[in-house]
Amino acid sequence: MSNSTASSEKRQPKARLLSFPDHIDLISCGIDPGALPYLIPKLYHKVILIKDVKLFAANIIKQAMLSIGGDVAVHHSVISGKVDYSDCVVMGDLRHYENLVGKLENQPNMTEIAGIIKEQLNIKRTNLKLRLCSSTLEWEKRPLIMGIVNVTPDSFSDGGLYAESETAIARGLELISQGADIIDIGGESTRPGASPVDEKSEIQRVLPVIKGIVSGSDVPVSIDTRNAAVAESAIASGASIINDVSSMTYDKKMITVAKRTGAGIVLMHMRGNPADMQNNTCYRDVVAEIYDYLEDRVKVCLEAGIDPLGIIVDPGIGFGKDLEGNLSLIKTHWGVFIAWNAGNAWTFKEIIYRQGS
Repeated sequence: MSNSTASSEKRQPKARLLSFPDHIDLISCGIDPGALPYLIPKLYHKVILIKDVKLFAANIIKQAMLSIGGDVAVHHSVISGKVDYSDCVVMGDLRHYENLVGKLENQPNMTEIAGIIKEQLNIKRTNLKLRLCSSTLEWEKRPLIMGIVNVTPDSFSDGGLYAESETAIARGLELISQGADIIDIGGESTRPGASPVDEKSEIQRVLPVIKGIVSGSDVPVSIDTRNAAVAESAIASGASIINDVSSMTYDKKMITVAKRTGAGIVLMHMRGNPADMQNNTCYRDVVAEIYDYLEDRVKVCLEAGIDPLGIIVDPGIGFGKDLEGNLSLIKTHWGVFIAWNAGNAWTFKEIIYRQGS
């Protein structure tokens, strides 16, 4: 019989990655709590992509970050001066970035880049605000859950289950009781290969459901449609968000409806139409290309006078992307992207890729 105790038994080292390390992980090691202010900044590794940096600035960022123990990936021709611009993938923890910002602020013509890096470091989670028609809604908890009710016979997930108005209304109210923050009603399938539905049929499908859910709950209702006439009818029946998979390119009147009604608008990326969107799923850089597309669509909305607090963007996972592209989008911090609206501090144009935050 062994006389050993638990404390004297030989233990084998084990390791695991900490996805979101915090002070609790440090305390659990038995550290002196007084060391927390010095150790916490070392926990958070950030990778930031800065697009279209001038040659001289890319060299300065690279050398400054190397001098403090971080690193920057730049175009291979930066050192030889054969390119005018380079993207910069900056890698470091909070200490590196704080030191980098200090160095850049003291360099001529580098204060703008220092500012956009600092902006990313100082981003804090705030309550999500959306201005929907005549109301401004605010949520403390995130992410929000959108419950989907497809009033169609052919949707890929639940086609036919809620084709009748009564069952669709019941399903929507059930989703609300289960915690849904928004209910999305669609009368046209957008699954790969789906055919368009005429406006009259789409309206007949969705309006009774919208009215039924609005009369039974104050949870916002979204209308999933590409057609301006459908969106306008839905808003008149109580919907307050337009969820347009075409990002308002399918029906040019949609932007007028959004502006006139004050409804929130979800801008989604999709190549082509549902019938042909899976025919071309090749991208040079799926993440960057989708950012560029949605940045442009947001700009169109703002120039049209749409309230920035009513704009939401969606990368369109599964719409015109293959498996690899979908996974690339998912592992890039799309939680920030999908929940973004133009009234918050984060912008597309300066630093488009954030990881580890």
